[in-house]
Amino acid sequence: MKYSIFYLIKGNAEKYHQKLVKEVGPKFGERYLIENPLPSHITIKVPFEFEKHRIKKIERLLNEFVKKQKLSKIKINGFGNFDRHVAFLKIKPSKQAIKIQKELLKGIKKINEVKLNGFDIKWHPHSTISYGNTKESFNGIWRYLKKLEKPKFELNFDNITIMKKQGKYWKVYREFKIR
Repeated sequence: MKYSIFYLIKGNAEKYHQKLVKEVGPKFGERYLIENPLPSHITIKVPFEFEKHRIKKIERLLNEFVKKQKLSKIKINGFGNFDRHVAFLKIKPSKQAIKIQKELLKGIKKINEVKLNGFDIKWHPHSTISYGNTKESFNGIWRYLKKLEKPKFELNFDNITIMKKQGKYWKVYREFKIR
C-alpha cells in the first residue's frame, strides 16, 4: 500500500485553496489536480510503500508523538513555484512547526522499513495549486495568480494525518490531533 503523512489544511484556508485548484487548472488546461483530487494539505513525509498490516507501527509512533507536541503556527503568505512548473501557496512554518516535522522524521527513521527521501529532509512546505506541464500553461497560471490579492492565513499546526492511496485517490486513513 502507498501512504503519505500530511498536515491537513482546514477552514477558510482550505476553502480558498480548493477554490483555486478548481479554478486555475481547468482555466489553463492543467487538469491533473481536478482528475486526481487531494485534500488541501502540506506534505510532512512524501509517499512511501508499506505493507497494510505494518502501518500499525506508524500509527503507534504518531499516537505517542502528538501527545508530546504543543500547538504551533503555520502561515500561508502568497504564492510560489518550483522551476516554473508547480504553482503553490507559500507556507511559512513557525520554528516549532519545523521542529515537529524534523522530530517526526527522526521517529520515522527508526522504523527501518520507511526510508526518508531528500524532499523529507530538505522540507519545503507548500500547498500545490496546479502543475503547469508546458511553459505556456505555467506562464498563464503564474500571471493569473500574481493578479490575485496575496493570500494570508494563520493556521494552527494541529494535526498529523496518515493518507492512504486507494486507486488513484488519496484518502484520510487516520488523523492524529496535536492539542
